[in-house]
Amino acid sequence: MMRHKNRFAWFVCAVAVAGLLAACQPAAPPPVYKPSVVIDPCAERLHDLCGLFLLYYAAHQRLPADLDELKALAPAGAALVCPTSGTPYVYRPAGLQIPGRQGRLLLFDAEPAHSGMRWAVVADDGAAGRLAVLRVQLLPDGPAFSTPRD
Repeated sequence: MMRHKNRFAWFVCAVAVAGLLAACQPAAPPPVYKPSVVIDPCAERLHDLCGLFLLYYAAHQRLPADLDELKALAPAGAALVCPTSGTPYVYRPAGLQIPGRQGRLLLFDAEPAHSGMRWAVVADDGAAGRLAVLRVQLLPDGPAFSTPRD
């Protein structure tokens, strides 16, 4: 019987020490907000606009000259503005080079309203200059966004 009491006492002490050690761990830093393509309404809107770009490209074999041409394909009430900032998206039909990255910026937030970053539609060129892939990416603010209009 005495043996069981000693084992139980050691067990209680071990659990108490483990609890104290666990309590002494440094607190985890608070999570940093990073916009997500899964839940961000701006990213969702840009994905919808990618579909319109691809429809336009399939019909005309080129990208629209301006967003008014794209609007003709959009469902009634479709907005071409960032839902976070309320500012219209910036469109560059020829695309802007992204320093250090592949692809060209076609459409992007007018301001870095997403934790200092911008959602953008990036086009990768296919064979013989054909449009191959449109991607929605979250990009850090930088000089690529301030390039003058084509």
